[in-house]
Amino acid sequence: MPIQALSGVDIALWDILGKKTNAPLYQLVGGKCNNEVPVYGYGMMLQKKSVDELIALFKEESKQIKSKNFKAMKMKVGLGPNEDLKLVQAVRDSVGKDFKLMVDANHAYNLKDALYVGKGLDELDIYWFEEPVAPEDYDGYRELKQKISTSIAGGEAEFTKYGWNKLISNKCIDIAQPEVCGLGGITEYLKVAALAQANFIPVINHVWGSAVSIAVNLHLLTAQPDMPGGLFPSKSMLEFDTTEKNIFITDLPKEEFSILDQVKNNNGFASVTDNVGIGINPDEDFIKEFEVNE
Repeated sequence: MPIQALSGVDIALWDILGKKTNAPLYQLVGGKCNNEVPVYGYGMMLQKKSVDELIALFKEESKQIKSKNFKAMKMKVGLGPNEDLKLVQAVRDSVGKDFKLMVDANHAYNLKDALYVGKGLDELDIYWFEEPVAPEDYDGYRELKQKISTSIAGGEAEFTKYGWNKLISNKCIDIAQPEVCGLGGITEYLKVAALAQANFIPVINHVWGSAVSIAVNLHLLTAQPDMPGGLFPSKSMLEFDTTEKNIFITDLPKEEFSILDQVKNNNGFASVTDNVGIGINPDEDFIKEFEVNE
């Protein structure tokens, strides 16, 4: 919790720096490498329903996410190995074999179960398998990475460059997912991103929570160089919550700030404005509703 709190302070300081120097955040952290950033939608959250009920819900929700022009989508698993593979198969059938689909376990498995699920995901052409085991289980991550073909993604629960150095040096992941709002803020994120890039690991930020998080990450990805590999290297993607209305996304910023509209109108892409700092300003009256004075 202290590091997460520090992350918020650090982000605020970078925003102040941008306002003082009349510069958008992306200019402060390296300049614009991308005019637009592809966006993927995550949804299909687990509920206390039967597998058959969830299959029907997930199939419909995945169709809705795809119809909104997202470039890829991510679903949750964690019911159990056999049930989870049924869910993934249903979503794969719903969106088609050529659409990027990612699976997030939120460290729901032990190594044995993660291997079982991972081998099943290999057959379903899953783009990445996220947080399959506990974040502290470096040996489990490494063995899983060696034994399945699907890319292993993780890192949202790592803090500071020191934690990330352990994750990378132990060869745990194929895709790095730093969480700027948790690992220590923008200052520490830049060090983590450089560490991942120096080890030829693609960086696709973990994004969750509020409009502030989305705005900051959009700037960071705008300034991020292409991922390694190939004549036409792939771009990183911005993660976006497609679940029920989140007032901390819709009502927090004073400015008009709709990633969903950009995705719909720009064929799955979003772009930063040249507003200074992180580009948005929180509505103080909105924040006061959540003050605790005890």
